[in-house]
Amino acid sequence: MDWEYEELFEAFNEDYVNYRSENYSPWESLARTWGEYENVINRGEMEKAVIYVAYGEKLLFQEKIFINAKKITLDALNTLDLSKLQSVLDTEQLEELLARRSKVLEQLDSKPLDQYPIARWYYREITEEVADFIDKKLQENNSNDLVSVVLKRFERDCKNTVGENIIIKTTLVESLKGKVTEKAKLEPIVKELKEFKADDLGQQLSEDEKKDLSLRIKACI
Repeated sequence: MDWEYEELFEAFNEDYVNYRSENYSPWESLARTWGEYENVINRGEMEKAVIYVAYGEKLLFQEKIFINAKKITLDALNTLDLSKLQSVLDTEQLEELLARRSKVLEQLDSKPLDQYPIARWYYREITEEVADFIDKKLQENNSNDLVSVVLKRFERDCKNTVGENIIIKTTLVESLKGKVTEKAKLEPIVKELKEFKADDLGQQLSEDEKKDLSLRIKACI
């Protein structure tokens, strides 16, 4: 398939939005979208430029950036062949592309880095996602039934990493502890939180995030 400039940007962004609508984290949505277009990069300089710019723009909205993703993106954007781009893009398209590239290059350096290679929800992201989900569902569900609803919604994420599992369950207990009357619903989760050790997280969270999570757990159990 031959891609047009605007069409390729739109397709990349639409696929990312589709993954987000399926409840994947921003990072996993971007990783999956990248996988869809990784082979397109080799079709030409325009395709390479568009994919890396679109990818870089999405990185800017993430809480953190995986260190290898940053390096690969910077290397690709800094080595684009402008003469090849001039031969396939009109003046307006080229100016827009270079402006978008410049924004990515300027802002990537200010983003916090992530050393852990598995695509996942980041600490603040998943805390907010779970809390917002619970707030909405409280209007529709009995508090006692909501424990299983939350665990079902975030089942895939709980299996993805230790960090996501513990953050999700900490937020669940924080949000529902005073509302759930059937204490047996929360007991297995509270037991799991009591047995949790921050050292099990490795590089999944920063040291500050580990401390904050430990304090949250202590306060809610």
